[in-house]
Amino acid sequence: MSRIRVNHRLYQVLKRSETILTSIARYIRFNHLLFAAVFLLSGAGFWLSYEFRFDFDVPAFFNRERLLLLPYMAVFKLALFYVLGMHSTNWRYVGLADLPRLLLFGLIGSCALVVVRVGSNSLIVPKGVILIDFLLTLVLVGGARVGIRFLRETTRAIIGKGESANERQAVIIGAGDSGEMIAREIVRNPRSGLRARAFFDDDKGKRGLSIHGIPVVGGVDDVSAYVEENPVRMAIIAIPSANSAQMKRIYHITKTLNISVKTLPALHEIIQGAEKLRQLRDIDITDLLGREEVHIDDDQVRGLICDRIVVVTGAGGSIGSELSRQILKRDPRRVILIERSENSLFHIHRQLSEMVGDASGTKIVPILCDVRDEIRVRREFERFRPHLVFHAGAHKHVPMQELNSGECVKNNVGGMRTLTRVSHEFGVSSFVLISTDKAVKPRSVMGASKRICELYGQAFSRMSETKFMSVRFGNVLASEGSVVPLFLDQIAKGGPVRITHPEMRRYFMTIPEAVTLVLQAAALGKSGQILVLEMGEPIRIHDMVQQLVQLVGKDPEDIPIEFIGLRPGEKLLEELYTSGEFVLETGHKKIAAYDQPVTDPDKIVAEIDGALELVDGSTDNLEVRRILKKLVPEYTPQPDASVLSDVAEELTERADLTSIPAVRNGRGQT
Repeated sequence: MSRIRVNHRLYQVLKRSETILTSIARYIRFNHLLFAAVFLLSGAGFWLSYEFRFDFDVPAFFNRERLLLLPYMAVFKLALFYVLGMHSTNWRYVGLADLPRLLLFGLIGSCALVVVRVGSNSLIVPKGVILIDFLLTLVLVGGARVGIRFLRETTRAIIGKGESANERQAVIIGAGDSGEMIAREIVRNPRSGLRARAFFDDDKGKRGLSIHGIPVVGGVDDVSAYVEENPVRMAIIAIPSANSAQMKRIYHITKTLNISVKTLPALHEIIQGAEKLRQLRDIDITDLLGREEVHIDDDQVRGLICDRIVVVTGAGGSIGSELSRQILKRDPRRVILIERSENSLFHIHRQLSEMVGDASGTKIVPILCDVRDEIRVRREFERFRPHLVFHAGAHKHVPMQELNSGECVKNNVGGMRTLTRVSHEFGVSSFVLISTDKAVKPRSVMGASKRICELYGQAFSRMSETKFMSVRFGNVLASEGSVVPLFLDQIAKGGPVRITHPEMRRYFMTIPEAVTLVLQAAALGKSGQILVLEMGEPIRIHDMVQQLVQLVGKDPEDIPIEFIGLRPGEKLLEELYTSGEFVLETGHKKIAAYDQPVTDPDKIVAEIDGALELVDGSTDNLEVRRILKKLVPEYTPQPDASVLSDVAEELTERADLTSIPAVRNGRGQT
C-alpha cells in the first residue's frame, strides 16, 4: 500500500510539473532557451577542456588565454549552431539522423581552435585542449538533447501509466524493422495501455537480443508456451511482408490462446509518421488467402491520369469507388463520378472531397445519372470533354440477373452502347470496360451481357480513334454483396453456411490489387485488347468458409455447412480466356493481353444495337436468352425453376450461329 501511495504522489508531482512548464512555455519561446543553453554549454565545454588538460591546475598563462578566448568561442559555436540549422530540429525527437550535424558542429569548432593556434603568435592553444573541447562539445550539447528526450519520454511513461486504467501485456511476433517500430511506439505512447513483454522471431541469430529493452525470447513456435505462463492479452504480428502460408501458421498457433491477435497492414500501406499503433488491425481473410504485393510502373500510370479529366461510372460501387480513390491520388485535373444510386454517390463524393479538401467542388463532380440516358450522358461529355472513361457500372449478381434477364441486358449492354458512342463522338482518348471472368464461355445472363460489352468495344476499336479496352478478372474479396460478408453473417447466426457445391472454386483478389492492375492495364493496353489480370490459383469455397469460421474464433465442427446445389447461371470453375483468343505480351507479369481478329465491325455493332431494341420490347426471360445465344454462340444457359428442363437444348438448336462472324485463333485457324 505504501508503494502505491508513493507512486501516486510521484504521479501527482510530475503532472503538476508538466502543467507549470506548459504555462511557462506560453511566455518564453523555446528557441530563446535553446540558444541560451547552447551558449552556456559551449562555454562550459571550452572552460572544462583546460581543466581536464591540466588536471584541474591550470597555469596562469593558459588561464588568461582561456578567459580571453571563452566569449569568442561561445559566440562562434552559437552562430555555428544556427548556420547548421540545428535549432530547427525538435530536441524532443532527436535521433541518429541528427548525429552527422552534431559531429560537424564539434569538428568545425575544433578547426577554429586549430586556426587560432596556427595563426597567432601570442596564443598557444594546447593540442589536448582542442581534442578535449571536441569531445566535450559532443557530450554536453549532444547529451543535453538526448537527456531532454529521455526526460520527456520517461515523464510521459509514468504519467501515461497513471492515466491508463488497465495495462494490457502484449508479445510481438517479428523482430525486424516493423517489430522495432511497434515496440518504439508502445514505449513512446504509454497511453495506449499496451506493454510489450517479449519478441518472437524464427531467426535464431536474434535470440537473446533485446529491442528497446524488450527481449527476443524464442521463435514463433514458442509463443504458446510463453502465453500460457504469462498474463499476455495480445499478440501483434509485425511481419507485413508475410505470405499466406506464414500467416496461416502464425494464426493456427495463436487462435487457441484466448488472446487478441492484431497485425500490421501490407508494407505499401504503412505511412511513416506517428500513431503507428492505430494501423494495427484484426487478421482477416485476405491475410490467410494471401496475394503477393502488386508492383506497377507508377510513373506510367501517373502519366495516363495526371492533369486529365477522368470519368468513372458506377463510382459508388466497390470497384468504382476504389478506382476513384486511386485515380485521385495521381493528380487528375477533374474526376467525374457517374452513379445512379443517390446514397452511394453521396458517400463516395463526400469521402473523396475530404481526401483532397475540394470545398469548391471543382475537382470532384458528382453526377446522378443512369448511363443508359444518352441525352444526359452526351450533355455531360460535351460539358466536361473527358480524356479517360472507366466503365465500372453494371448489374453483377448472377442469380438475381437470371430472374431479371431483360433488365440485366438493358443495363449492362445498353449502358455500354451509350458510353461507347458518346466517347467516340467526343474524342475520348481511352475507354476501359471493367469485365469479368464470367464472360468466358458464359452460362449466365450476366456473363453473356458482359461478353457482348467486350465485343461491342472491340468492334468500335476498329472504327474509332478512341482506344477501347476491356479488363477481365475474377471475384474481389469483401466487395459489396460478395460471398465473404454473406458467409460471415451466416456464421454469426450459428449456421448453417450455405455453399452451392463442395468443389466450387473461384478466383479471388483484393479490391485495391484489382484496381491497381486495372490502372496499369489501362496504361499498357492497346485498342481492341482484352487485358486479363493474373488471378493465381482458384480457391475452394469450402476451404474459405472453414478459415472464416476459425477467424471469428469458432470451431468448424460447431458450424454446419449445407450444400444447396448450383444456382442458375453458375459454374463450378470460371475461366479467364477462350480458345479463340491468343495471348500478347504487355510487359507486366500479372497482366496478359488477348486479342481477336474482328471482321466486319459495322455488322457486329448493328446486330447488338438491333438485339437491344428487341430486348427493350420484351420481358420474357426465354426470349432474352434466345437473343443472347444468337449474339454469343458459346453461351450455354442453365434453366431455372421457371424454365423447362429442355430450354438450353432448344436454344442451342434454334440459335442462328451464322449471325456472328467466325473468330480465328493466333494460328489463323477457325
